Amino acid sequence: MSAEKKLLRQKLRLRRSQVSSEIRKEKDNLIFQHLIQDSAVQNADVLLAYASCGEETDTWQFLRWALEHDKKLALPRCGQNQQMRFFVISQIEDLQAGAHDILEPVTSQKAVITEKSVCIVPGIAFTQKGERLGQGGGYYDRFLKNYPDLYTIGIAYDFMMEETLPCEAHDFLMKKIITDTEITEVAHEV
Repeated sequence: MSAEKKLLRQKLRLRRSQVSSEIRKEKDNLIFQHLIQDSAVQNADVLLAYASCGEETDTWQFLRWALEHDKKLALPRCGQNQQMRFFVISQIEDLQAGAHDILEPVTSQKAVITEKSVCIVPGIAFTQKGERLGQGGGYYDRFLKNYPDLYTIGIAYDFMMEETLPCEAHDFLMKKIITDTEITEVAHEV
């Protein structure tokens, strides 16, 4: 991990921690509304999401909505060699603490990923160009390199958007960024 990325993560985590839980909750509600109205999410055959924790952009409303609307929902489980795989859940109780004390599926049905699947991706920061700064483990970048056409949506608070980020060749770009104030469809050069 580069020193530049490490320092930037610290700065951005501090910025996020200084926002009150009430304001974050308002922002989470707006992001949730944008997400469930998104046509790719509405038409997805599988929704790949994550169980947010700490001060991350909240996903719990979205997870409950997906289950209540009979959407096929899959969450990641981290395995050997820092690999991540998604497993389908049918209820919140299908999750328990796993690697890094993050809630993971205990189910065994692997998600089948197709051209209609959508992946909701966490991040500490994003740019309008779809660049993402993650937690530093590289799990999502390693997973997404196997699915280059997967429709990815990065979710973040508006104050987590940056002009530029220190990205490397292996960093995977998002197709869309949803914040509480903006929805950005990212145009990638072919």
